[in-house]
Amino acid sequence: MQGIVSFIVLLSVLIFVHELGHFLAAKGLNVKVTRFSIGFGPRLLGFTRGETEYQVASIPLGGYVKMAGEVGDDAAPGDEARGFLAQAPWKRALIVGAGPAASLGFPVLVYLVMFLAFPQTSSRVMALEPGMPAAEAGVQVGDLITSVDGTAVHTFAQLQQALENKGGKEVSLVLDRGGQTVRLRLVTARADEGTTRPGPGKLGVAAERRAPLVGVPTGSAAERAGLRTFDRIVSVDGSPVPDLPTLERLLSASRGDVVRVEALRRAPLDLPGVEAVTPERVQVEVPRHAGEGLRVLGVELPDLYLSRVLPGTPGERAGLVAGDRLVALDGRPIVSSTLFRLKLHALRDAPFQLTWLHAGAERSSQVQQAAVSDRDVYGREVKLLDLGILLPLEGYQGERQAILVGERATLDRVRLGPGPALVASFRMVGDTIVKVGMGLGLLLTGQVPFSNLGGPIMLYSIASQSAQAGLDHFLGMMAVISINLGLLNLLPIPVLDGFGLLSTFWEWIRRRPIPLRAREIANLFGLAMLVLLMIAVFKNDIARLLM
Repeated sequence: MQGIVSFIVLLSVLIFVHELGHFLAAKGLNVKVTRFSIGFGPRLLGFTRGETEYQVASIPLGGYVKMAGEVGDDAAPGDEARGFLAQAPWKRALIVGAGPAASLGFPVLVYLVMFLAFPQTSSRVMALEPGMPAAEAGVQVGDLITSVDGTAVHTFAQLQQALENKGGKEVSLVLDRGGQTVRLRLVTARADEGTTRPGPGKLGVAAERRAPLVGVPTGSAAERAGLRTFDRIVSVDGSPVPDLPTLERLLSASRGDVVRVEALRRAPLDLPGVEAVTPERVQVEVPRHAGEGLRVLGVELPDLYLSRVLPGTPGERAGLVAGDRLVALDGRPIVSSTLFRLKLHALRDAPFQLTWLHAGAERSSQVQQAAVSDRDVYGREVKLLDLGILLPLEGYQGERQAILVGERATLDRVRLGPGPALVASFRMVGDTIVKVGMGLGLLLTGQVPFSNLGGPIMLYSIASQSAQAGLDHFLGMMAVISINLGLLNLLPIPVLDGFGLLSTFWEWIRRRPIPLRAREIANLFGLAMLVLLMIAVFKNDIARLLM
């Protein structure tokens, strides 16, 4: 029921906003509006006020504003001067363009409400990945990143936006470290290494504290004591451990020859045909080692340990198994799971030498990624290259698999004031317009398959899933779809607003109106195109349901 309600709300609001743009522009220019409709087909309910009929129709897949004197509709006697086609081209352009403008401007209001009403994840560094640019440059856990190349950032989303198109480039960071200003310069890692187009830069910082998971070397004192790789430490000498920084602090402060550790471990459930695990609590005593942090237990971060190797994949054929630890790629040490993935992305299907530890012994093999096909959460086909290995908290084909059920992230939240919220809203809309526009360009040029498009069923799935994730996610998705709607309507296809704008500009240049018959033929052609498009996206929707 929630999915149906969210779908209706999403569609109704977006249609209303778009058509309201046309309606207000027409009213403002004294053009007679005879009907304002949400939906097509027979009227379900409505009322008439003044000269305009307001209605909700039976087919909720769009809407329209009917004006006097449009193509195929003569204005009533006495209203000829107020007819749509009787207006100067610039007035008609304003009326036609007001719909897409409303769809593109509405998200600014949506994001503004989101930023003011909901606390946002701040740009504070809650975790660092070893070997990545931020850790190498001296960024510390707890630092608040306040600007990137002179652009102020308050939230983690703004930080990611500021790093767009900065992959592999030097950037300057301003940090607030306990009230002191720290300035650093570093070169970001490229998220699209191996390509020529600019892409986002990676710092290796996270907005959530890391879970206190450990990697346990084979033959170590920790393994002999009973610890295992991917154990989640829940207490040290009786003190609770909510996250990795706390674990490192407690281990560094521990005294005595033995450290008492309590951990949770994934224990598989013996259920035929079902992969399921349950947390199992274990208690061990580990001899204390010299040093600080994880070295006290003789363990390390689990980042490079394989949590799973999928059957029938290049990783399995090479001999990799769950629990193995990655060591080197083409003879170069692997120091970061993210850098490893970026290198794989750059290598594509080229063969390479992979070295790993299995049961304490080093192994090596030449491997190469294989093409795999999967579907994302919306049922769209995704094609990629993959080894078929999973690292901790990593997903396969975009599906995140948590190490333990019920684990919650620790986030630093911030509330934006009206000024920063408004600036953030405009930035978010501008960034989304660019991304959606690039996506449309790739679709029109055939670089993105048409099968990725979806219709009402896919839209229902998006609305339902975003509503389940929370009101802020639903509003964010509404803003993105509104931008899609605005840009799609600007395409120069008959019956869409883009063709109406093109027609008025053409008429303004030629200094005479387009013949009525030509308008009617163009509209019929455009309507036929839209019907074919609807059939095609319905076919895509049905194909996804049958997968």
